[in-house]
Amino acid sequence: MHARALAILVSTFAALFGGCILRQSRQAQTYVLDPLVSAAALSEAPLGFVGVLKVTVPGWIDRPQITGRATTGQVAVDEFARWGEPIGRGIQRVVTENLAALLPDRRVVAAPFAPSQTIDQRLDLSITEVARQVDGSVLVEARWAVLGPRGETLVQRRSSHRVSPAAAGPAGTVAGASEGLAELSRDIAGALRALPAPAREEKAIDRP
Repeated sequence: MHARALAILVSTFAALFGGCILRQSRQAQTYVLDPLVSAAALSEAPLGFVGVLKVTVPGWIDRPQITGRATTGQVAVDEFARWGEPIGRGIQRVVTENLAALLPDRRVVAAPFAPSQTIDQRLDLSITEVARQVDGSVLVEARWAVLGPRGETLVQRRSSHRVSPAAAGPAGTVAGASEGLAELSRDIAGALRALPAPAREEKAIDRP
């Protein structure tokens, strides 16, 4: 009788201990956003410099874990899928690289800018949504503005792009977000192309 009870006790501890090992052995996967616009040859004489300011994102998205929408206003948090960099910084990096490829006649740089750099136009980008939705799509929405050298607003718009990723899970969410940011970058690039070229001050030439 004692032997049977001891065997049951050992089996119970083994099951519990084995479950703990399995839970501890599962490690979080790390993801980063990717630029999806093909690079183009840069112009040797750029029309101007475009600066991408620090990107703002909602607090429920600005966290290490990849988040998404759930039913009735709930947020789904995946503890085993994490961003490899702060999401705002990743969006700034990707949009900068996309714009550099879409606008080969400009130089596109990300803030913070060097004191010696002359930035002709600044992109002020605020992301309001970049997450998988209940229906499985990934929604990228943003408010953005192009500012002139004195801080004046040259363009102010909203963009919304919904992507249906082929893959499920966090890999599909990240791929869909990258694709949505590529479409957003195309919106911004189109607006920048439509603006007049930045005025350049001509240096005085000393004549004898």
